[in-house]
Amino acid sequence: LLKASGHSTTLLDHDAGQIELSGRFGNKVFYGDAANPELLRSAGAGKARLLVIALDDKEKVLDMIHIAQMHFPNLRVLVRAYDRTHAYELLRAGADYIVRETFGSALTLGREALVLLGNSETRARRMTESFDEHDTEGMVKLSEVWGNEHEYGLRIRQNLEDLEAVLQADKDAPEE
Repeated sequence: LLKASGHSTTLLDHDAGQIELSGRFGNKVFYGDAANPELLRSAGAGKARLLVIALDDKEKVLDMIHIAQMHFPNLRVLVRAYDRTHAYELLRAGADYIVRETFGSALTLGREALVLLGNSETRARRMTESFDEHDTEGMVKLSEVWGNEHEYGLRIRQNLEDLEAVLQADKDAPEE
């Protein structure tokens, strides 16, 4: 998507097969441990504007955020989180933008379920977008108290009540 939009990209991977495949498509590629500051520097992280991290190793992702902050403080970090708990860890580590992989697929399934249950495509899309916005804002706020079970429990209940009110208001709104 970035390359097709005119942005230069560099890919780092420790899978030689993936490097070979990506290189065939004309991508600039580097083989090795992407958490190695020297590899990042060689790949151009010192001049880059963004670092997008999409690894399956949760600890490696956290390491990469810390390394980027230490060695490349002007680099914005976008990262894929596995789930909400992982997202809390990434927020606390200083990630600039997080996408939860299980959340996106759940939203897609939820939107389709709303349509199959009789909602219009427009209403289902609008409700899904409202849910996404509210949940993402709530996740950032909840990350502040994550680890404090009592406070987290209170806030999560309030967040769910607020979400239900938002979705009910959206459901009751006239179709556009």
